[in-house]
Amino acid sequence: MDLGEILRVLRNRWYIVVPLLVLAMGLGVGTWIVVPPSYSTYTMVSLLSAPAATKAATEGQDNPFLNFNGSLVATADFLGRRLQSTDTILELKAAGITEEYEVALAENAQGPFLTLTLTGDDKDHLLASAAQLAQFAGTTLAEIQRQNNVSEKDAIKLTQVIPPQKPQVETKDKLKLVIVAGGGTAALGFVLAFVVESIARSRRRKAVPAQAGPAGSPASPASASGAVTVAPDLEGTVVLQLPPAVPAARPLPDREQSPAREKSADTEKTQRIQVPPPRQTATGQKESQPRRPGLSTTYQSNGDRGGQNANRVNGS
Repeated sequence: MDLGEILRVLRNRWYIVVPLLVLAMGLGVGTWIVVPPSYSTYTMVSLLSAPAATKAATEGQDNPFLNFNGSLVATADFLGRRLQSTDTILELKAAGITEEYEVALAENAQGPFLTLTLTGDDKDHLLASAAQLAQFAGTTLAEIQRQNNVSEKDAIKLTQVIPPQKPQVETKDKLKLVIVAGGGTAALGFVLAFVVESIARSRRRKAVPAQAGPAGSPASPASASGAVTVAPDLEGTVVLQLPPAVPAARPLPDREQSPAREKSADTEKTQRIQVPPPRQTATGQKESQPRRPGLSTTYQSNGDRGGQNANRVNGS
């Protein structure tokens, strides 16, 4: 099916397509208005080396920002996986952090930086949850080290690099709902239009007579009933299609046939042939031989009389 056929079907079934398109637009606009917007914010934290490790690496200096070794990146990844565990999520929900969040290593970063991303409907509560999540990450890191008997001088610290940012509107999830509501209804309208068109075509094909003639055309009622049909060809001649021959009844002796019986038999054996009117010649003149006035153009033939009435003109 090409593009032109598709457009013709949609045009013919406009009473299905147009209402559903209007309904799809209404559902899309209604979904956009009814569904509340969602917001997202993020904060970034960083792990700092222990005081003993910082002095050893910096030759006695106490500045932890001078030492970001590879072990801190592994520790940051460990902490991120811990924060996204099922037990931690349930604990945070009980503490009031009901928004969805994600913890991951910062992209294109060369240090132990973790990005905490939160998504929710309430902007104020979202900012408070982001700050609470960053604080909980520091508490969790200290608890893990205390459970493993790490001394204070060797413990890794956590600091906040970027505070919670102003929440931004997220349209991705909202657009998904609009596409599902509006686009699904519009697609349903197109499918219904083609289904109705298919059913209509199937009914039209069934309405066409199954019986066809020799050339593949439907048989005419006259030929189906056994009557004689006349079909002129391009040259103006007459082609007779005769019904199947019926066995003739046993003839009576000549002396027993009445004049009426003989006349009726003669009528049944006679065939009438309609001769087309004469055509003009190439010069626009009629045929050279004039027609006798008062005579009919109907001729009779009777095969059973042995040619006695052949070429007899009616009325002569």
